Amino acid sequence: MPLRHIVSWRLAAGPVRARLAAEIRERLLTLPSQVPEIRSYEVGVDDEAAADGFDVVLVAEFDDRQALARYAAHPAHQAVAEFIRSAAEARSAVNYRV
Repeated sequence: MPLRHIVSWRLAAGPVRARLAAEIRERLLTLPSQVPEIRSYEVGVDDEAAADGFDVVLVAEFDDRQALARYAAHPAHQAVAEFIRSAAEARSAVNYRV
């Protein structure tokens, strides 16, 4: 049964918030061509920039939890995740079977 992986990030308020959100989106979108475990992959940036909302969301699907674990450990993902951790002030994630 496939597994859906949804992650949202909130970035610190400030003049570079929109630029960082766009950079995160671009970096995330490089991963499907590098990580074979990804079944589907969508990245969105909030166009309202609500103060209490999240700025970037990732919706991805994998065959199972093992495929998600391989994605998480992949060096390309690790590099993107490191950049996001340096920019995000909050993260929310949920994984569920579809």
